[in-house]
Amino acid sequence: MAPTTHHHLFEGAITAAAFASGDAVVVGTWARSPLGTFIDVMWRTDAGRRILLAPTTDVATYVDGLYAFDEVRVGPISGGVRGDFLDVVAGPLHLTAVLAGRQWQSLLFALRPRVLRRAPSWIRIEDQLARPVIGRLLGGGAGVRAAGVAPGGQTEFYGADDWRRLRDAQLLVAGEDAGALSPMPADFGVGLSAFPTIPASVRVGTIVQP
Repeated sequence: MAPTTHHHLFEGAITAAAFASGDAVVVGTWARSPLGTFIDVMWRTDAGRRILLAPTTDVATYVDGLYAFDEVRVGPISGGVRGDFLDVVAGPLHLTAVLAGRQWQSLLFALRPRVLRRAPSWIRIEDQLARPVIGRLLGGGAGVRAAGVAPGGQTEFYGADDWRRLRDAQLLVAGEDAGALSPMPADFGVGLSAFPTIPASVRVGTIVQP
């Protein structure tokens, strides 16, 4: 049940938060990937525009070829996750967040051995089983998918290792405070999956089969 040899594995964390201004961000902090260690930011503006912020042209080309954006910007991205804290600066955005302690949902993710969390065949089964209950588990999730075809045509699998809600977060957009932390939009509209409505950070192994 191991992944096929024709795949790309990205391991790290996906942190998602929305704010009273209408801005929403999904930050990928990747410790291991075919593109090395990097951070990328998917930003849905208050006007609904979907913008990718990427640190290099290689990352921009790969991610833009996988998902759907209205605009792609390449520039320095700094920061990352340190323990319970996230601090990332990307273009006009500065996101800080504090992760809450682990809850019972985190224990559910930890019950599965790693070999299953990185096996596309098992992730596909989990995707089918979890859809009816994901809303009760993680707070909203009608559009949440763990397996499927990405907008770029690649087959993609998300093997979640851990889930922690955000206790607090702040987003500055060009120096302006985006307001209070709010539920994630159900129609973020970038990839094959929505994010659960509760702002959270998910440690994950993302498998992409070109």
